[in-house]
Amino acid sequence: MSGPADAVPSDLEVRLLRGLRIAQTVITLVILFGLSLPKLLDGAAAFHPPWVAPVGWGLLVAVAAVDAVLVARHRFWGRARMPVALGVLALAVLIALALDPAQVVGPAHVGYGVVGWIWLLLFAGARLRGLVALIVVHLLFLLGLLVATGRTDQLTLVTFGVTAVGITSFQLAIALAGSALRTVARQAAEAAESEARARTAEEVARTVHTDREARYAELRAVALPLLQGIGDGTLAPSDPEVQQAAARAAARLRRMFAEEGDAADALAAELAVLIDIAERRGVVVRYSERGQRPVLPADAAGALLATAEAALHAARAAARVTLAGVAGAVVVGVVTDGAARVPGLDVADVGTSTVEADGATWVEARWAPRS
Repeated sequence: MSGPADAVPSDLEVRLLRGLRIAQTVITLVILFGLSLPKLLDGAAAFHPPWVAPVGWGLLVAVAAVDAVLVARHRFWGRARMPVALGVLALAVLIALALDPAQVVGPAHVGYGVVGWIWLLLFAGARLRGLVALIVVHLLFLLGLLVATGRTDQLTLVTFGVTAVGITSFQLAIALAGSALRTVARQAAEAAESEARARTAEEVARTVHTDREARYAELRAVALPLLQGIGDGTLAPSDPEVQQAAARAAARLRRMFAEEGDAADALAAELAVLIDIAERRGVVVRYSERGQRPVLPADAAGALLATAEAALHAARAAARVTLAGVAGAVVVGVVTDGAARVPGLDVADVGTSTVEADGATWVEARWAPRS
């Protein structure tokens, strides 16, 4: 019974409505035992058959008791709400039909002032239209019963109208208070969620900016002395070490320009970390991305990264890394100048292959979900 039929209340709605629901439960139980039960005991003879009144009253008490348990557990009626509400309506009709026509708006009518409170319990946390519709249908039925039994004198109709307005106005006032609480809670929850998203986005942007600044500073520390040395003649462009340093700096610069946002692509960000580690060992790494890639399951992403890590670890001086999206699959390819030992992986939808030729090793890890 936990899920409402029309919407799931937020945690804030549940907390705010809890106090109101407790008050409604107390009011309903007081009416059932303090007002309705004495009238039932005094007017049992007005029902035909006589068992209708006590059985009907007991069923109403049972519904109120179940609702009290739900309130204690911070839950709502959910999909059971409307079937139970219609059952209460049928019970109210049965009680009225079993009553002497002269007592339809009299004290012996135990269901008259009670069923609205039961519906109020059932529709806590839901929209008001169902509650209002049931109350209106019940009152129209009672009015039709008065007309059908010939009780259309002025006194009876005025008594019925005053009683109906007095009872339903109080019930609807409490229902409106619950609706207002729901609106306030929903707006507060939306505001809190919006603020949380803004804070998260700001924190992510700050982290990405700090990370990029650190990498750009590192690149400047490597590239600027190299460029200055070449410019002032202290470093010779024909020197193999200078050429290798320039190739490493150029590869890192190309990768930075190709990035579209590390925070949005965890696989590319982790792959960049592995490339940085290889470059710190003196390996020149060329990196490229292409194609649209879906988000991978965590175990699949880990398998692709483990394969790339093994291949890059085997590289001695040069490597080429490709991250591609191909027809719904994600492929990580690494070509190195060393003999790579790719670990055996048993991950769903992930396959690896290794090819060695002419002193180079080509390693591919592919995630292709089965359709």
